[in-house]
Order: sequence, then structure tokens, then C-alpha cells
Amino acid sequence: MNKKLLLLLMAVLMLPAIAKAQTPTLVLHHAKGNPTEIELYTMPRIQMTDTKMVITVQGTRQEFDKADVVRFTFKGIVTGISAVKSETRYRVDEDRVTFYGISSADRISIHNASGMRLPISLTTDGADTVLPLSQLPKGVYLVTVNGRTLKFIRP
Repeated sequence: MNKKLLLLLMAVLMLPAIAKAQTPTLVLHHAKGNPTEIELYTMPRIQMTDTKMVITVQGTRQEFDKADVVRFTFKGIVTGISAVKSETRYRVDEDRVTFYGISSADRISIHNASGMRLPISLTTDGADTVLPLSQLPKGVYLVTVNGRTLKFIRP
């Protein structure tokens, strides 16, 4: 009987730790000190100033020096983009994406990994359409061509 009670007590004590591990959380990694965790269900408002990262949660304001925040990550949620199927033929080079058989009159849009639509200027190279990458930073992008979406990485 004592073993069952002990096991039940251990299970009850571990439950909050298990629940916390699955809560979607923003993690700020600092150059100095331990990371700061902010649970996303609290709907934090995040603002950037010239020198500060300001996070407001339910009326409580926290300020962090930008220089001290090395990076931020998420835990408990998926932040990647899974493979996107596409029938559009294309090639990614260091400075451009070439679409084969697509004209500049087709509907083409580009979004960064955060979902922000970016302005584009297309050029043509014979029968192909070229999206120059010189103004884009390295990263993951989604391009939609006539309703079909493809993913590429700017090296």
C-alpha cells in the first residue's frame, strides 16, 4: 500500500513539470545570465526600440537590452516550414531564382519565413523569369506562383 501511495504522490508532483514542458514558450537567451522564458498563451506584446526589447504580458512590462539578448528560440511549438509540394520547375542560384516556363505576367509573390510579403522585381532571361536575390538576406522563403507555393533557401 505504501508503494502505491508513493507512486501516486510522485506522479502528482511530476504532472506540473510535464504540463510546463508542453506549453508553447518563447525563450530569450542572454549573453549574461540564465534564459528568460515567456509562455505564449499569455499573449505577450513584443516591441523593439533602438536599444531595448520590450515584452508586455498582462500589464507587466519587462525590458531587455538588445545587446544582451543573444538569440531567441521557441519550445513546445513547431517553428519550421515543412516541405511544400510544387510542380513549378525552378533553380536557386546564389544570386537569383530562375523559374522555367513562367512569364512575368503570371501571379508571383514571395514571403519570408515569418510570413511577411516582400516586394519583388522580376526580370526575364529568354523564356524564363528571374527573381534576383541580391536584396534578400540569407534565409528561408516561400514563393507562390499562380497559386502554387514552393520553398527555397537563399544560401
